[in-house]
Amino acid sequence: MEPAVMNRVVGWWRVVRLVPLPMAIAIGLTACRLPSGKREASPHSDAASAAQPLQLGDATGELVYEGQRRTYHLYTPKTYQPDRPVPLVLAFHGYGSQGKDLANGSGFNQTAEQKGFVVVYPDGIDRRWNPLNKLLTGVDDVGFVPALIAHIKQVRAIDPRRVYAAGVSNGGFLVQRLACKSSSQIAAFASVVATLPSQLQGSCNPQTPVPILMINGTDDRKVPWQGGNLGYGSILSVPGTIDFWQRRNNCPPSPHVKQLTGDRVEIARYPNCQGGSEVELVTLKGVGHVWPRGGSGSASLLNGSEEIWSFFQRHRLGQG
Repeated sequence: MEPAVMNRVVGWWRVVRLVPLPMAIAIGLTACRLPSGKREASPHSDAASAAQPLQLGDATGELVYEGQRRTYHLYTPKTYQPDRPVPLVLAFHGYGSQGKDLANGSGFNQTAEQKGFVVVYPDGIDRRWNPLNKLLTGVDDVGFVPALIAHIKQVRAIDPRRVYAAGVSNGGFLVQRLACKSSSQIAAFASVVATLPSQLQGSCNPQTPVPILMINGTDDRKVPWQGGNLGYGSILSVPGTIDFWQRRNNCPPSPHVKQLTGDRVEIARYPNCQGGSEVELVTLKGVGHVWPRGGSGSASLLNGSEEIWSFFQRHRLGQG
């Protein structure tokens, strides 16, 4: 492969290392190392671990996929009962980060505890995700996701019709790819500060309609609103990505729009799309590359985890 081409494609697995942000909004998207200490119990899927007491709340686990050890952080609400299947949310961290960082900073654990679903935060190899071809890095993250879902179903009672995927930045690009490839296993998708990689336009043909939510800031310098040819690859604009999914799902031409927080938050929703799907864009005006947490500053405009769950709970496989 010529150097210019290699530089263009390899950039995808380097997608966006964020600049340092206050802890209230950074959600661990910048590179950081977890403190050393006692390892938490791991919910492995073998018979020995099955005999161990069920650990609610925080836990860690691992599985082997294509000969590589893959690790994850898991949150199980304290209301969980093994005889009652619950929804599962897959949450993919940003470049340079780990699953536990997203767990600590996104607020998803609190939402999971309140609403009664399980969240798994997988760790990308070398703290990154490959949203394109395996040949780029030798890591097949798209194929890893179904294996992860199957593994979590072995250690927790999961409702197979209510599996969802959310991701931020580099993890959000992976979610956009999963929306193209995994609509038969995942009921709805949400990407935060990410859009659709341009290379996927021609090959993105979901098996079923794709409910998808996007949360983006108009002043994002890492994933610009207008898209374009960037240092890590070419991406569609935010409106262009929404238009792509609106057309793929055969949605009505005009969205329902509402303004929140003094018009700094705009929610444009395309309901009643094919198969009961919908497309939704949450625009954070004047906001950069952050996961909104409902905390302080620009992140106070919206609680991203609650907005995502509100979207997810409207969808399940086979509803159309």
